[in-house]
Amino acid sequence: MIDVVLLGCEHLPHARSYAAALQRSRGGRLVGVYDGSPELGGPFAERLGVPFDADPDRLLGRLLGRLRPAAAVVCSATAGHRDLVELAASHGVHVLCEKPLATTVADAEAMVATCAEHGVQLHTAFVSRFYPALLDARDVVARGELGRVRGMVGGNRGRPPLTPRYPSWITEAGPAGGGALIDHSVHVLDAMRFVTGLEAREVLAETATLFVDTEVEDSALVSVVFEEGVPASIDPSWSVTPESPWDYDFYLRLLGSEGSLTIATGRESLAVSGRHDGRTHAHVPFEPDIDQAMVEAFLRSVAHGRVLDPCATGEDGLRAVEVACAAYASVAAEGFVTTDDRG
Repeated sequence: MIDVVLLGCEHLPHARSYAAALQRSRGGRLVGVYDGSPELGGPFAERLGVPFDADPDRLLGRLLGRLRPAAAVVCSATAGHRDLVELAASHGVHVLCEKPLATTVADAEAMVATCAEHGVQLHTAFVSRFYPALLDARDVVARGELGRVRGMVGGNRGRPPLTPRYPSWITEAGPAGGGALIDHSVHVLDAMRFVTGLEAREVLAETATLFVDTEVEDSALVSVVFEEGVPASIDPSWSVTPESPWDYDFYLRLLGSEGSLTIATGRESLAVSGRHDGRTHAHVPFEPDIDQAMVEAFLRSVAHGRVLDPCATGEDGLRAVEVACAAYASVAAEGFVTTDDRG
């Protein structure tokens, strides 16, 4: 059994979900909670029936000297990820960090380096990898059923984060690093990398505030050129209407020289069409609780001493931050930038 602490509750919806997943898990147990705000963290820990500590160093210190490995889940505001991840790493504690990994490339690079230096695993919470449909899509591409990938279109649209369910910092540039672009594009970018194995090389982006009155963008269109010249577009907008039956709309379409595939949460399916083996359609239901699947995989990785597929590493989180930051640089430059042109 792996002892796990929760570092930060500011990303409240995810903190609640991950804490519940830990308490249901077979391989780990939640043993403590930290948050910089006792008013937030104290009641949160009390509802979970675990101790609260306003000192993360002291909380992590309690995990030392045990025979079993220890882990931490970081759910603070994004700008606070680096400090908490590096603190956990200094205690030899493996980390699952909420996405985006950081607000800057420099912070993400430092987090990856620090965890490597201390020999601990750093996972990025890219839960989309745990959709069975996405895993099947990766296999479809690997088997060559689509031929050569020629283009991609994806989106991760959500509701505007203005209800009490969402923390206020989500719409503040400082703690969040931006708006809908950095919040949602990282999931789609990672899914594209995960399914195809291709890396992003150039980025062109536009942003706007169209739906809600915030200091950050609620809409964006991100165009990415991957290796082999493969073009892609990403819609990461906060544009799901109140009338929609879904809180979010995640989709991914791949066009290949021999076929195509579409993943859509609305239809809860993967559809593949092409000439390979005469197969024209396949449907794979979506996993109803991908957070649980991700947390269980994180715990298994810690127990096995290595990051297990399909978990996303810190490097995967870094790649997504590079593209998001390049997208903001593109907005400022009003043109294409390479993924090296990031902050």
